[in-house]
Amino acid sequence: MQKKYQDSIIGSGFIAKSFLKHEEFFNQFGFCVYTAGVSNSLSEDKELFIKDKNRLNELSKKIDKNKTILYFSTCSIDDPSRNKNFYVKHKLDVENLIKKNFNKFLIIRLPEVVGKSINNNTLLNFFFDKIKREEKFDLWANANRNIIDIDDVVKILIDFLTNNKNIVNKTINIANPKMSTAYHAVKILENITQTKAIYNTISKGEKNWNIDISDINDSIKRCDVNFGENYLESLLKKYFN
Repeated sequence: MQKKYQDSIIGSGFIAKSFLKHEEFFNQFGFCVYTAGVSNSLSEDKELFIKDKNRLNELSKKIDKNKTILYFSTCSIDDPSRNKNFYVKHKLDVENLIKKNFNKFLIIRLPEVVGKSINNNTLLNFFFDKIKREEKFDLWANANRNIIDIDDVVKILIDFLTNNKNIVNKTINIANPKMSTAYHAVKILENITQTKAIYNTISKGEKNWNIDISDINDSIKRCDVNFGENYLESLLKKYFN
C-alpha cells in the first residue's frame, strides 16, 4: 500500500490528504500528483528550496515515462506585489525544471487554498491565529487575494481531467472567479471569533491583478460551484467556526 501511495500522490500536507481519497482515479489516468515542497510562502531558506528541486530531479529519473507529473504551483506569479519573493521565484524555477526534465507534465497554479490545515504560514490560518491570540499583525491595505476551498479545487480538477483530452504539457489556473481584499477576510474572521483584530495597516499589496480561469469555466459550471457573494464567508465559517 505504501508503494502505491508514493507512486500516485507524493506529499503529506492537507492538499495531499484531500486528493488521497481519489488515488484510484489518478492511478487510472496515469498521474503522479506532486504536493510536496516548501509550505511557507514567506520562507527565504535556500536549503529548503534546493532540497525541493533535488527531490524533483530524483523523481524525474525514477518516474514511469508514461506517467504525467501533476505539479501544484502558485497564482501569485501573476501578482506584481509578490512575484519577486523567494517562494514565487522558486515556483517559477520549478515550473521550468519540470518542463525540461519530465516527459509529460501538467502544472496547476493555485491561489490561497483553504482547508483543514495546521500550517500557520497560510494567509487565513495566520490571520485566524493572530486574532484568536489577540496579537498585532501587519495588514496590507492594497492586497487583493484569491481564496478557494480545497474541496472545490479537487472537484474542479477531477472534472477538468475527466472532460479534457489535450491536457499534457500545459499550465492552467484553478481559482475563484472573484478576488477578495485581505481586509474583508479579517473582518469575517473577527465575526467568527467574536474578537477584534489588532493590526497595523500598511500601504502594500496590489489591487489590479487577475487570474485567467478560462480553462476551467466549463468545469465550474458542471461542478455547480457557486462563487457568489457569500462564498468567502461560508468558506471561512466551514473551517474556522
